[in-house]
Amino acid sequence: MDRKEITDYLAKKMFNGELKTGYNIMLKNKQIYPASDYGRLVESNKLLPKDIFVYFSFIDYNVNESYNRLFAYLFSLIDDKSVYGIVSSYLSKLGFYNSYYSIYPATGLKYYGVVVLFSDRLVIELTDIDTAATNTGLRKIVEDVLGKDMLTQKEVSDDQIREIAIKLQEQKLFAGYATGNVYFIMLDYYIDRNISLAKDVLTIVNAYNRIFQPYRVVYDTTTRQQVLM
Repeated sequence: MDRKEITDYLAKKMFNGELKTGYNIMLKNKQIYPASDYGRLVESNKLLPKDIFVYFSFIDYNVNESYNRLFAYLFSLIDDKSVYGIVSSYLSKLGFYNSYYSIYPATGLKYYGVVVLFSDRLVIELTDIDTAATNTGLRKIVEDVLGKDMLTQKEVSDDQIREIAIKLQEQKLFAGYATGNVYFIMLDYYIDRNISLAKDVLTIVNAYNRIFQPYRVVYDTTTRQQVLM
């Protein structure tokens, strides 16, 4: 199942009203389950961790147009919900447990994805979870937070997860800016028309694409056809 096949399938499911908001998993056979259910299914041996292929979040901003939620539209993978999704999916891939954050072993996991619905647009982005973990420094952050117990520890605590997510958000990955700074720069440039930030914006966009190497598709929600933006 390649990235195009995954995004086409997720778009179809969304337009048919078959996706639930929040975090979800997709198996290699395309079955989809809420992440809150998959731990129970793994523990009862109804699902195998090696069969879990995509961990994704479905975020419904349908009451807003895409241009009113520019950050979520342009940088879907570093929206707040996505940051925790990337952390949770990576910890799942490593084989950890945390029921509150719906983290259960998902050793077959290949992609983290985000499906974002606006009133005028549907955006889907996929990133290879190992690529994202390496390029964001998440791999190193997890090693630092969990320390020497990482190889024997099975359950990761709520505090450790929050610490990992905060450290990830604090990484100055985008032209020397952390994700919080990127948010305000984009608003300043696109909403307030501060053209002096043009070079910064271009550098941030390039950094985002280099770090996540995202596969991105955008649909017009009226025609349900793919569009460029």
